[in-house]
Amino acid sequence: MFGERIQSLFRSAAPPEMEPPPTPSRGVPGGRRPDARTALIGSLGQKVLHAWLQNRHQTLVPLTLDLRSLKPEERLLVLRVVAASVAASGRAPDLGLADAALERIGAGDDGRRVLRELLERGDGPAPFAEVQAAGLGTVAYGASLLAIDQRSRINQLYLAYLAARLAVSDDAASSLHRRYRM
Repeated sequence: MFGERIQSLFRSAAPPEMEPPPTPSRGVPGGRRPDARTALIGSLGQKVLHAWLQNRHQTLVPLTLDLRSLKPEERLLVLRVVAASVAASGRAPDLGLADAALERIGAGDDGRRVLRELLERGDGPAPFAEVQAAGLGTVAYGASLLAIDQRSRINQLYLAYLAARLAVSDDAASSLHRRYRM
């Protein structure tokens, strides 16, 4: 508004023969052409907002799956959920996939040994309440996601169940799926 007022003062001070004729333009109020800078800033703003919205959960709640940063009792809770996820398909577990996942998230040899022990003794139901109380639902879900065959329909259904039981938000689950898609 202030800029338009200054421009009108300049126009009124200029002799009438030097004023350029107004060029009508479609879709712009007042028949003026939009400023190129305004269009550029608007376009860049849209692109930045779109990128942020696509990745908002990772931006707002960055999640790094690193079992080394957990206390030993928290690590055991996560490994119990992973063991339940690996055993959920009803078939012989793919320990190669589970080992690779545990190595990727820093479980080490001890974590792989504990997982095998949990699978051998059939540890029973996963400790959902304890995991939620410790605030590890998203970590346990991400570790389980990596440790099982995501293409199996049974595992997909189990992951949906696991997300619901661990109270993992839809945004967090889809962010983990995008990040760790196999």
